[in-house]
Amino acid sequence: MSQKKSGISHLEILTYLNKSNCRECGVPTCLAFATALINGEKTFSDCPHLGQEAADALDKKIVKRGWYEKLIELLDPLKEEVSTIDFGKVARGIGAEHKNNRLRIKCLGKDFLVDKKGNIESMIHVNAWVAVPLLKYIIMGGNEALSGHWVSFEELKRASSVAQYFERRCEEPMRQLADSHTDIFFDLMNIFGAKHADGFSADYSRVIYPLPKVPFLILYWMPADQFASKLRVLMDSTADTYLDIEFIIGLGRGMVEMLKKILSKHDELMPKLLAL
Repeated sequence: MSQKKSGISHLEILTYLNKSNCRECGVPTCLAFATALINGEKTFSDCPHLGQEAADALDKKIVKRGWYEKLIELLDPLKEEVSTIDFGKVARGIGAEHKNNRLRIKCLGKDFLVDKKGNIESMIHVNAWVAVPLLKYIIMGGNEALSGHWVSFEELKRASSVAQYFERRCEEPMRQLADSHTDIFFDLMNIFGAKHADGFSADYSRVIYPLPKVPFLILYWMPADQFASKLRVLMDSTADTYLDIEFIIGLGRGMVEMLKKILSKHDELMPKLLAL
């Protein structure tokens, strides 16, 4: 990824680091760590010497498009792989309908149609955040019953090394959106097919389906007295049998990007969404 697109160069990031090359972050030099930050391969918390104030300052300057650009690069290969999939065999297992050589799949409560060339149609905007996880979901062709057992992202297989990234780039921005637009935030959840979930102590608990067999449980506790707000995203324990970890991250990031866009223009977009 080019430095221009990052919004800040790796040399500028280096000025925030202590330049000790301690290797505690897992890469050999502070310069390599700065590059890894831009590429989305490392998070601020991987550096034990980077304070919260410096991390917050960097977070505002780095436009982390590493994941998105990687998703863009994956689109054509995934489309090619989808063309080899027997839709009739995978449809039932992934919760899709096979008709006229296309798959009809419910994503966020809306119909998405996928043809044998991997092309996707929907009444709502389709971008790489949605398209790439959806195509990978079809390719993996999972066929396991949902367990009903909710787990955190880090409890999924091979997720522990990137759990902090999921927390910082998915859960935390979602919490901030819920803080600033609480009622609208959960109205949006409902528009996209979310249902109330019983049995949780959270002020808001919603189950939403970005993909038919990859539900997200959104738990949100409002701020009270001296306690800050909190938001957790839990998943069914079978999630990693339907989607690889990096694609689950993409799915979470995609939801954040979608919500941010809608909330920034909610006066214009909400009536259109309600009409769908």
